[in-house]
Order: sequence, then structure tokens, then C-alpha cells
Amino acid sequence: MNNKQKESNAILIQIIASIISIGTVITSIILLYNLKLEIDGDEPFIQADKAQTITTINQSITLFVFITFLFANYALYNISKEEGEDLTIYILQIIASYLSVFSGIIGVYIVLRKRMGNLVTDVENPII
Repeated sequence: MNNKQKESNAILIQIIASIISIGTVITSIILLYNLKLEIDGDEPFIQADKAQTITTINQSITLFVFITFLFANYALYNISKEEGEDLTIYILQIIASYLSVFSGIIGVYIVLRKRMGNLVTDVENPII
């Protein structure tokens, strides 16, 4: 497989990850609205235990998306390195991806702690 095909595949992976990311944001909005209903004393449309499960899955998917972007950025970096291009932008993207993965790990940690009952917080659905 030549570099153009590799680059095209890496970009396709980023497109798919971006679409999945949009889905996680929509899910977060729905969960936050559900929490608002609960706080306002209205009947939430998702029960608390199911909302917590959805939140855990959503945060895990978000972490997976961040990791996917990290690998895609490494692939693009390696392609550009082979072609002798300026690597500055790719290095910055990789740094940003590492920070995103770190924040995703924190997000998953928060919802897991909440799920285990070890954390008293109003953060039902941390958005990173």
C-alpha cells in the first residue's frame, strides 16, 4: 500500500471517529437534559441506573474515539516523515491527542467511581 492510500485510510478513520464523536455529544446532551428534568422535579425519561450505564458506555466510546485519533495522527506523522514534510503540525496533533486521551481516561474514571458509589458528585455526565 502506498503512502497516498495509507493517508486516505487514516483520514477515513478520522471521519468515522468524528461521526461517532458527534453521536457521543448528542448522547451527552440527552443525558444532561434528563438530569435537568430530574433536578427540576420532573419525570426523567431515562431512569437513573440506566442513565448511569449509558453514561459509562458513552464515556468509554469517547475514550476509544480519542485513542483512534491518536493512532491516526501517528499514522499521518509517519507518512509525512517518510515523505520529508515538516512534522511540526503532526507533532502538535499528537500532543493534542495525548491530552484528549488523558482527559478521556479521567472521564471514564469519574463515571466508574460514581457507578461504584465511591464519589459523591452532581457530575452525571462529564463532557470533555
